Amino acid sequence: MTQILIDGIANITLHNGVLRIECTTVGPDRKQHPSGTLVIPGAVAGPVMQTLIKGMQELDKKLREQQAQAQPTAGSA
Repeated sequence: MTQILIDGIANITLHNGVLRIECTTVGPDRKQHPSGTLVIPGAVAGPVMQTLIKGMQELDKKLREQQAQAQPTAGSA
């Protein structure tokens, strides 16, 4: 399995029913460099994106809950 580090998105195109997301990463020179292309069949692009959004929302909720538990409550020292 290939892993792609994504620090940003350079371009998104839909051609011949295929969604292509050109990804970038920040190099040691602090400039954007291509890191790979996500290629998603257009017919499933919507559900794939919705799954990513839902997953990120769930992860954000868990992180917020962990942060709330880690913070000392007011009045305790």
